[in-house]
Amino acid sequence: MKWLFAGFVCLFLVVFQTVLLPFFPGAFYCFDLTIILIIYISLNTSHYLAVAAIAGIGAIMDSLSGGPFFVYTFSYIWIFLIVHMAKQFVFQTSILFVMVVGLVSVAIQQGIFFFSVVARQDYISIGSMDVALMLRQVALGGVMIPLGVGIISTANRRWQALIQRVIRNREQKRNRAHG
Repeated sequence: MKWLFAGFVCLFLVVFQTVLLPFFPGAFYCFDLTIILIIYISLNTSHYLAVAAIAGIGAIMDSLSGGPFFVYTFSYIWIFLIVHMAKQFVFQTSILFVMVVGLVSVAIQQGIFFFSVVARQDYISIGSMDVALMLRQVALGGVMIPLGVGIISTANRRWQALIQRVIRNREQKRNRAHG
């Protein structure tokens, strides 16, 4: 059931980022919102199925972005690996840890985007890249990612409670019918 929840959150974040967010003023400064879900999955799942789920989310974002394929997938997998390694050494529920992970995650993704432009040898695009915008997105990620991870964590607890209630009600109805 937690993967179904992650799928709903992914769908919400992708739709919000691609359809609704562009109508907000200042949306240009926003980082990739699915990083929030990637960090949440990285912090709360150590199963190898998480890598497949993250690669799937990356493939969805790669398909929607129109940019070079595997940029999102590659950055998401790197974020997962770094968070997974770092959480072994640090108290992972610390807000400071999630903030630093958020900063590093957005910086990783911005670095991979920059590298993809350099790798294509698109020197015109290199000169027009807005480094100040990249830094603003990193700073915004450092503030918003801990908030987003907290919201997803709270929503997951409520989702699990709802699922347990539904299962309990179904069992009670079945027991009444047979008893």
